[in-house]
Amino acid sequence: MNISEPDISSRLISSESLRQKLPTIFLDSMVVDLQFNINVISQNVLDFLEFTNEELAGKSINYLSREEDIAQLLQKALSAGYFEERQIGFYTKSNRLITIGISGFYLGLISDINGRIILKIRNIDEVQLINQQLQQKKAELDKFIYRAAHDLRGPLATMQGLLNLLRIREDNSELDRILQLLDAHAQKLDERLYHMVYLAQSDDEDNAPENSINFNVFETLLRKVIEQNAFVDFLEFHYSAPRENLKGVNEVLLKSLLTNLLLYLLSLPKSKLNNQIFFRLLVEQGELSITIGAHGFSVEDAMRKAMRQEEFIYTDMIHYPRLLNFFAAQKIAWKLNARMNVHFLSPEKQRISISIPVMDVQQMGLL
Repeated sequence: MNISEPDISSRLISSESLRQKLPTIFLDSMVVDLQFNINVISQNVLDFLEFTNEELAGKSINYLSREEDIAQLLQKALSAGYFEERQIGFYTKSNRLITIGISGFYLGLISDINGRIILKIRNIDEVQLINQQLQQKKAELDKFIYRAAHDLRGPLATMQGLLNLLRIREDNSELDRILQLLDAHAQKLDERLYHMVYLAQSDDEDNAPENSINFNVFETLLRKVIEQNAFVDFLEFHYSAPRENLKGVNEVLLKSLLTNLLLYLLSLPKSKLNNQIFFRLLVEQGELSITIGAHGFSVEDAMRKAMRQEEFIYTDMIHYPRLLNFFAAQKIAWKLNARMNVHFLSPEKQRISISIPVMDVQQMGLL
């Protein structure tokens, strides 16, 4: 009885299939043939190499390493069928040398059936940069915790001292005064703790449902915020956007963003006359653009410098409690993938510009 050889044609992987499927299956990868000629590279690797697949397809892997014979090195390493990560140097399209962690294995149990090798690529320089940034953030957080602890210990130490005075008092003649001081410092402690908790939780609604937005409701809310917190001489809302049924923006986060920015403005020292706030809302090209103008609200130079930072520094919250709501708004803007800029036109005049991407342009109902 003759047994025919199995047909393996259905198991072979075509070059076209490689180009279409493997970049999404094997992230952080480069697919090469048995001669270490490049077939296809996953997009995240192409991004830091600054090449396209078309530019590298068919080229030897040595093209990226210039003078070093990486192909021969990896061929020896693959004698066991795979090799663990080792570091090599690759040149980017802009001629920048980066350190790469590379490991590899044959695609399939028998290399000569598929004739492909998977190389896992890791940008060591990028990892080191991320670790460095994490260390910087940790140092900043440690600094904040240290300063915050000292800031909180002030009213706490005063309260403990007042309690000791209560214990050793000879009569009750000063009891009312001591209780007033205790209450005042307890309120200070509570206020500072509230600021810390408020900032930490300012963006905890990021998973809220994205309902359609009614700006008439928003306007009523913001007018009420002003009524409850301060008096302004002039308030105006101008719309170049649908007042109702705007979709594609997180309603809860947007409401929190605008409320915090308004509370920030209302917390600033005001001139005696002509305090003005205006809102401009515009929808175009898949973005909701909001401009908030304020006149008659003064911001000191040190606060302006803190606000110009790309990222808020936690310790600034202690130094400038008036910026609490601004920093909270900044966090919320990041959650909305929004761009937010503050322009100081004069010591008492500023303009806040916000651009928020509208996720579902098809349902926007533009005017």
